[in-house]
Amino acid sequence: MQSNFSRRAFLATLGMLSVPLVAFAQDKGKKKDDKDKEEKKEDAQKKADEKKDDAKDAVDDRDKAVDGPGTDRSQDRRQDRRRD
Repeated sequence: MQSNFSRRAFLATLGMLSVPLVAFAQDKGKKKDDKDKEEKKEDAQKKADEKKDDAKDAVDDRDKAVDGPGTDRSQDRRQDRRRD
């Protein structure tokens, strides 16, 4: 009877110690995943900001290349097209 009790006590103690150890290992893994997610979010935000800047630059370049409606040059070009 004594040998069975000590074996049971050992297994119970081992089980009680393994549960917090497994929980700690899972928690550590989650923290690492959270850091990876935050880095990915920051990278995505930077890329989005760069795309917005590129889009603004493209709009500015287009405005410089083509005369807006109502300017003198656009009126002249419109009259030239009518003559043709």
